[in-house]
Amino acid sequence: MTGPSRLAWLGLVLLAGLSYFQYPGRRYLESDTQIYAPMFERFRDPGLLERDPMVTRAHTAFSLYDELAMAAARVTGLDFEPSLGLLHVAVRVALLAGIFLMARAMGLSELLAFACAGVYALGGSVAGPSVLLVEYEPVPRAFALAPVLLAIGFMGQNRPLAASLAASLGFLLHPTTAAPFWTIFVILLFVPDDPGEMKRRLWGLVPLAAAMLALKLAASHQAGLTERQAFLASIDPGWEQLVRLRAPYVWVSLWPRLYFWQYGLMLVAAGAAYWRLRRFLQPGLRFFLLGLCGLGLASLPVSYLLLEKVKWAMMPQAQPLRTILFLQLFTLLLALVMAFELACREGRPDAALWWAAVALAIGVQPRLLFVLLPPALSWLSGSRWRWAGLPAAAAVAWGRPFGLVIWRGDPRRDLFLVLALGLAFALAAALYTRSARRGGVAVVMVVLAAFFAVPGEWRLLSSSRPRNPDLEALAAWARAHTDPAAVFLFADAGRSLEPGVFRARSARALYVDWKGGGQVNFFREYSRQWWQRWQQTLAEPFRPEAMREYRRLGIDYIVISPRDRFPGPPPVFENPRYLVYAVH
Repeated sequence: MTGPSRLAWLGLVLLAGLSYFQYPGRRYLESDTQIYAPMFERFRDPGLLERDPMVTRAHTAFSLYDELAMAAARVTGLDFEPSLGLLHVAVRVALLAGIFLMARAMGLSELLAFACAGVYALGGSVAGPSVLLVEYEPVPRAFALAPVLLAIGFMGQNRPLAASLAASLGFLLHPTTAAPFWTIFVILLFVPDDPGEMKRRLWGLVPLAAAMLALKLAASHQAGLTERQAFLASIDPGWEQLVRLRAPYVWVSLWPRLYFWQYGLMLVAAGAAYWRLRRFLQPGLRFFLLGLCGLGLASLPVSYLLLEKVKWAMMPQAQPLRTILFLQLFTLLLALVMAFELACREGRPDAALWWAAVALAIGVQPRLLFVLLPPALSWLSGSRWRWAGLPAAAAVAWGRPFGLVIWRGDPRRDLFLVLALGLAFALAAALYTRSARRGGVAVVMVVLAAFFAVPGEWRLLSSSRPRNPDLEALAAWARAHTDPAAVFLFADAGRSLEPGVFRARSARALYVDWKGGGQVNFFREYSRQWWQRWQQTLAEPFRPEAMREYRRLGIDYIVISPRDRFPGPPPVFENPRYLVYAVH
């Protein structure tokens, strides 16, 4: 089986562009890039941010993500945001190429595999571990997931060495994201097979060994570390309290029970689709599909045991719960392939409608599975029982099964959207069986239309949230007119993300901010320092009388909003949204 044709590669580039610029879009300095961007500034100029405890505790020692970001900025001559953006587009092309190869390994034609990649490009949120099918920001897990999915696609094409090279790249960028792939790859070595094939797989471990050695060397040369990450330590009660406060998603006992029902429905959908499609799946893909879904389910009890019972400090860093992403990913892909199977091979667009809607719901709104899965399953059983699922779906839609509050707000618009798109996919696929040319055009048009069909409030496009010009002006002033060693405090910002944006744009230290508290997952001493600083300054509303205390703490400037203006010396900087006072 060959890889994508030139035309398919052009199509994947188009999908990546739509995914990046249209929907679901891209973000910068709204999540974890608030952590990484200041660290890059300090790597480039060690004289910056030396008094910011979050920045001086870089947790990138066991990753080449920072080296890649620095190299991209140096080669392109661009700042970190545009250079990382270029890399992010390339990453999305690789991500969609992996989905394309998996769909091909499930027996689909190039055109239908392209449609699968297009639906996946719409992205979706993975409930519980706080990850996404398509990451909006250029963060390590986004850069690592793409080569991992490409590696799975290569395994479906029976190309273990290419898969090993791709997965080794993912391991270099974010080891914990690539770890599930390598777990299954190593297990596969012990599965009886052709001796020649086993030898090829063994050679696949060589790139992994090289990647592990490279990470070891990179970690030993990481500059500016002020606290080592805790790997073999235990989480003490004080540290646990802070991790629960700042990262509740790593504690599976804190998840709403609705999430477990959703994953149960995904398992049922994936199992039903797998059983129907198993004869079309390539052996390599079949093994990874079953293995990664199994690892995803196993991550729930494993995380509960090792984190909540054993209190292993490595767990908040490794976050094995993220492996559940593979169950959602493969359920989406299997449901969509099932829709094409029913429409194209069996000529049943009515049944295909429900399975296409299930695939779309997994990305758009997984709670719709409670409504869509019963009819999707009943439509497989033949004409006698095909309507059996509709009463169950109606009961769920207007009731509260098992005491679950499934809907908050009106779900009818969401349901209409996925059913409309599902019907369009089913009809286009049915037309494809009669005329490959006309059907192909119809499938492509539905895929492209899906990027523009999402309602406005679901859009996560960065252009829909324009930059804050007043914050940009404040950061530019601070970068140009303050000492590089100055320390700022946004004294009335609370849990706002604005301080972190300021830190990255201005390359000036913050005394404390809420987003920076996310590093409590990695460092015990930092967690105590962060909490102490938070209690000292931001736990209570801003009071002008606290200026004397700020001076004692080593803060040089405070930033407040005009509503908190107080009499006394005039601000050293002022615009419509921010006032800056020097702490004398």
